[in-house]
Amino acid sequence: MGDRAYAQVLCRGKDVAAFEELGFGEQEYWKRLPKGVSFLVDQEANYGNSSSLRELAERGYVFIAQHDAGGDYDAARLVGDGKSYCEVDAMVHEPRPCVAVNANGYVNKKQLLAVRKYWRAVARAKQKLGFRRGRDVGDIEARGGQRRNSATT
Repeated sequence: MGDRAYAQVLCRGKDVAAFEELGFGEQEYWKRLPKGVSFLVDQEANYGNSSSLRELAERGYVFIAQHDAGGDYDAARLVGDGKSYCEVDAMVHEPRPCVAVNANGYVNKKQLLAVRKYWRAVARAKQKLGFRRGRDVGDIEARGGQRRNSATT
């Protein structure tokens, strides 16, 4: 048994079985998704399922995911666009990634570059999942699933 945290993912419906093997279960999403896209949740994802999601991304799966913080790690936003995988730090209940600010007042450049790479990968994943241009999934992390409430977004 490891460190458990809430995790959620948007993926192609045809790929649901691969995510279910990790412990995710399909749930109803809070708004309409493109045809063929599924929303899945794992209430007790072992280490946020980060390493397992990385493996799926390396095998070409397309998804947009997030997990809450655990005892040993921070919350994160994750994306597999079919060719690459990105994982960036985040705060719980915040749909956007976060970037550390150093003591000198400047942002951590490596983290900033990682977040820029993440947003580009999210755009590619959204396109492959069939989201129309301008249709926002940026706040899936904050509002997805039954667990969240609108007072925290």
